Amino acid sequence: MATSTQPGSPGVPAAPDNYNSFSNWNVTYAGPAPQQVHLSLTDDSKYVQVEFTTLENVSKACFKYWPKTNSGRPVTVTRGNDWAFVDGGAAKRTTYLHKFQSKRLQLATVYEYQVGTVPTNTTNTTTLWSSTFEFHTADRTDSFKFVAIGDLGINNAVTAKSLTNLADSHEYDFITVSGDQGYNLEDENGEKGDEYLNFMQQVYSKLPFMGVIGNHEDAYNYTHYVNRFNNVPFEQSNSPTPLLYSFNYKSLHLVSFTTEAFFLNKFGSPEQIAFALNWLDQDLTKANKHRSKRPWIIVISHHPIYCSSSNSDCITDAPMLRSYIEPVLAKHNVDIFLTGHVHNYERTYPVHNGTLATTSYHNAPSFFQIVNGDAGQPGDNTAFNSSITPPDWSAARYSGYGYSVVDVSPSTLNFGHYQVNTDGSLGSAVDQFTVTKS
Repeated sequence: MATSTQPGSPGVPAAPDNYNSFSNWNVTYAGPAPQQVHLSLTDDSKYVQVEFTTLENVSKACFKYWPKTNSGRPVTVTRGNDWAFVDGGAAKRTTYLHKFQSKRLQLATVYEYQVGTVPTNTTNTTTLWSSTFEFHTADRTDSFKFVAIGDLGINNAVTAKSLTNLADSHEYDFITVSGDQGYNLEDENGEKGDEYLNFMQQVYSKLPFMGVIGNHEDAYNYTHYVNRFNNVPFEQSNSPTPLLYSFNYKSLHLVSFTTEAFFLNKFGSPEQIAFALNWLDQDLTKANKHRSKRPWIIVISHHPIYCSSSNSDCITDAPMLRSYIEPVLAKHNVDIFLTGHVHNYERTYPVHNGTLATTSYHNAPSFFQIVNGDAGQPGDNTAFNSSITPPDWSAARYSGYGYSVVDVSPSTLNFGHYQVNTDGSLGSAVDQFTVTKS
């Protein structure tokens, strides 16, 4: 594959363009000032976990939050985790990461919050506070909505403004990201990763990140992802790593599962494959014990196991991954395998062993897959070969840019994929369908 020279591509610095100009992604922060603020959730948003970065070590970091409609005294959390992260590049550039978990949160509440630091080597103990951000907790109904994307850079980030608007609306409870962020986080001794997370701060500070690793986060044994997204609920998921985790949200069990270990020539080992599959099997076994309470299971990952583009991702890699992963998905009656990597959108019908199971999404006998790797990365999207008839399990295909939203209730999933035009404006729904259980 030829190396791209487009701004923001792997190995190429990011630059201002029409899709990132509304954001202060390239602002210069003082060394001890908080930046790259982003949230994640534990089960049913009982707690949030916030993570942020400073460019210098600080004597103290903290997190305070308060209900937006209540002017009472904020809750301040001062006990968290602080660590130095050394980039694996030649400069061994060091940044400092800080993670805090809230105390038990109230349901149906909009909170405001700030993170702060006190610099070292100074007699001035005044806290440097971030801007004020907002998040909300689960309401008291049995339904909710979330946003799903994949494959997003700093440049050509066509959906970024739309995602910011979704985050501001408080209509969506979290965002799933099916891998590949920043292109690449380790570039320029990790400075591009800082720029990307400052770019996405406008989304991830409000809409909790529940994502997964992609192949563009593989550098230095995944250390940029593992450190920068250390606030995902992996410890609560009996996992030793942010590469594998799950959480429960009302009627949904959502699993984040890495496919990177399966590419032995690049990323993984047989031991890593066995560990990942065993963890997934155990997690889904536990989830199925609570299927009456949480009937839906969605597994998010990066590489698809079904796709119909005319490239090696679909012709070679997907069948290889399918041989490992599909038996586990089928064993535990997973409903959706949600992926990215291929830079377009494709939905399958329920499918099993490469064969169409049914065209109905009511009480489906097998899982189906969605590829939504079209949020906007520095390069062209993947076109479909119109001269080749797609397989019968392929239900919908779209090669433009967009994002997905999912409306979840105990008996219904309403799914929509929305076009974002190349001028950044919101287009129409390019795919809408409903999944039901009786």
